Amino acid sequence: MQLMDEFITYWPWLFLLLPVAYLFGWLKGRRGTKTDCADQAASLSSDYFKGLNYLLADQQDKALPVFLQLVQVDNETIDTHLALATIFRRSGKLDQAIEVHQNLIARPSLSPEYRSKSLLELGRDYLAAGLFDRAEGLFNDVIKSGYYAQEARQYMLTIYQQEKEWHEAIIVAKALIQQGDSTLRPLIAQFYCELSESYLENGNIKQALTACKDALAYYPKCIRAVILKAKIAYASKQYKDVIKYVKQLEQIDADYLPTVLDLCISSFRELSKIPELINYLQSVEQHHPELNLTDIVVGLINENNDDDSAFEYIQQQIKQAPDINALSTYVNMLSNKTEPSSGLGNVKQLLEKMRVNTDQYQCRKCGYTSGTMNWHCPSCHSWGEIKPITGNINAKN
Repeated sequence: MQLMDEFITYWPWLFLLLPVAYLFGWLKGRRGTKTDCADQAASLSSDYFKGLNYLLADQQDKALPVFLQLVQVDNETIDTHLALATIFRRSGKLDQAIEVHQNLIARPSLSPEYRSKSLLELGRDYLAAGLFDRAEGLFNDVIKSGYYAQEARQYMLTIYQQEKEWHEAIIVAKALIQQGDSTLRPLIAQFYCELSESYLENGNIKQALTACKDALAYYPKCIRAVILKAKIAYASKQYKDVIKYVKQLEQIDADYLPTVLDLCISSFRELSKIPELINYLQSVEQHHPELNLTDIVVGLINENNDDDSAFEYIQQQIKQAPDINALSTYVNMLSNKTEPSSGLGNVKQLLEKMRVNTDQYQCRKCGYTSGTMNWHCPSCHSWGEIKPITGNINAKN
């Protein structure tokens, strides 16, 4: 059983190296007599199975020299060496992968194209090992060579994102766009938004706004940039602009409204326009009932000392779009209007436990959830896929 498990673990080696044994037995046989061919094939077969035994015994350090000797480096065998190193890297044997690629690069007879390919793969080894500085230097060498430049820039983009070096990431992404990769425009917008948030945190309002404009120049539908413009406007006490950007966000994707709702409410308050705020939120709830704004609207109506209107509104909402949050608010208001009842109190406690927690966020791509908003998913590393969790829970459910 153990032998079978080991075989399953190392079957990719067998897949690669069986043709290798055949290929090099044939190649070497072409260069000698029939007798020499038989002797060489026997030697190759012995070395081949010796290497396999090392692999099955989990002794990759001993297997590596055997296979490197079995497959001599020249332009005819370089692809086999590269494939061998790839298997090492994918199985987590980074030291062995690095050794194979360094052995290739050390060959002066290697063609420029294959040398660039080997440098690229060595960079990938260092990238997998977390040695970003070494990987970046190798990728730069690949770009200078003129071969595999696009692939090298893609890996450099990965490094700069992990290192949060947004200026460098923008430069590399722009170079990729110039080579025809227009899909990176939304990504560049995210990088500019990262810069904008950094500027805003440091109080550099002007630079933050410039970065936002750059983001929208590359991707006009960038929701994050619109949200940032609302934050920048609020920091600048331009409350009318905040409301304008919030309404703009609603038109693009209303699911993101919870991320700026506090700014919206505060801006209306600063302008002493609570009735207009109530009307706006009622309109939003009518068009987007999944946002669960009933509690907020009811609170604002109560704030204007109009309890009857608030109670009437909550009753209307329950009829139109019943959900746990609205029902819980209704029971709370009803308990304040009637005599204390143990039955009503129990219902009240039950509904409180069932209330929807709207302060949650979820990635649409991988399902990752979080209590805070992340524009870069920590799980699948996608950008702009995390959204506030919204949705009605119907009373019948």
